[in-house]
Amino acid sequence: MKHLLSIAICLLPLVSNAQSGGLNYKVEDRYLYYGEVVQVDTSLTTGDLYKNSKLFIVKLALPNIQTTTDDATGATVAVSVEEPATYKTQTGIGSIPMKLKYNIKIEMKNGRYRYTFDNIMINYEEDNKSVDHPLYDVDKGKGGGILGTGERKRVLKAMDALFLRKIELLKNTMKTKSDGF
Repeated sequence: MKHLLSIAICLLPLVSNAQSGGLNYKVEDRYLYYGEVVQVDTSLTTGDLYKNSKLFIVKLALPNIQTTTDDATGATVAVSVEEPATYKTQTGIGSIPMKLKYNIKIEMKNGRYRYTFDNIMINYEEDNKSVDHPLYDVDKGKGGGILGTGERKRVLKAMDALFLRKIELLKNTMKTKSDGF
């Protein structure tokens, strides 16, 4: 019995990773997001991290970013992003226009910050209407619309890779002292 319990404990991480199809977002019930608390050099003050977070938003170089929170004293930056994409090479769908909509929130303290990419929506035309599909629904195959199983998985993998690149950019931007802003 002890052996079965230890085997089950060892397999638990594999089973939980398989539920999200090997994708890197975190799942809490119906809430899917990217986020973590990151430790940085303790010499970086909250002000330094705040400047770096603003620099990160600029480095994204996206045309449609709306600032929802910009609090230097509270050390919080939050933005809403609408990013155009087609995922043509990943999906084979063609040139059907898609948009990726999401929020980014960065909360800072001396020596650490927490980032969250959430409220992720994949928007594409369905019956001549622009429709938002929450990440949870796309992940679980609900409301797939034009996205069949194969296309849906390729869109999710492409989206996951896109977010991982953004997170890497954030981490690289936040770890050094910036003179910008």
